[in-house]
Amino acid sequence: MVEHKNTTKKQRIVSIGLVAIVVVGLLGFIAYDFWMVNQKTTAILKAPGVVASKDDSQKAGEGSEVTPVTKDELSGYRVAADAPRVLTIDALSISARIRPMSLNSDNSIQAPKNIDDSGWYTGSVKPGEAGAMFIDGHASGATRQGLFGYLDTLKNGDTLSVEKGNGKKLKYKVVHVAVVPLDAVDMSKILAPYPGVSNGLNLMSCTGAWVDDAETLDHRVVVYTEQI
Repeated sequence: MVEHKNTTKKQRIVSIGLVAIVVVGLLGFIAYDFWMVNQKTTAILKAPGVVASKDDSQKAGEGSEVTPVTKDELSGYRVAADAPRVLTIDALSISARIRPMSLNSDNSIQAPKNIDDSGWYTGSVKPGEAGAMFIDGHASGATRQGLFGYLDTLKNGDTLSVEKGNGKKLKYKVVHVAVVPLDAVDMSKILAPYPGVSNGLNLMSCTGAWVDDAETLDHRVVVYTEQI
């Protein structure tokens, strides 16, 4: 009887030990995943040469141009071979120029002057590189809807593409869509790949209700994608 009790006790100890190992392993994996995301964020924000220079020359004109971009203007638009040139999102009937954007003096990322253009933050990675490329755009202009007016309707699995200056096209798949209050926006998170993603493209625009004092909408929609 004593031997049976000892055997049962040993089995319980072994079982508890195995459960503990599994739990510790799982927690270790989660911690590692968060560490990797943090490392990617740090690389984006602090690596030499990636932080775009500050320039207020564009800020006053952001979203001021409402003249539609013609097909000829789109086809004739040129950038460096490794830079993003055209953004295409079939689900939203979007085919748009990707303009290079820098930082304003208040550290906000610039947005395009034309509401039909998208803007690539040059402090983020180039297409195909490890990390997250960041592109923003306007939801609306003074008289009509902007390029990203329906960005919040994208869903997981939707695809989009980025054409580089050399004509090569890279394809991306939506993995997460988030609508965030303006006062809760965390740009370090938005400039990093979505957890588990190595090469990503993150899109952002305004949504929600207009705030007179801030002269902007009260939420941001962020679409996280993964290169496929």
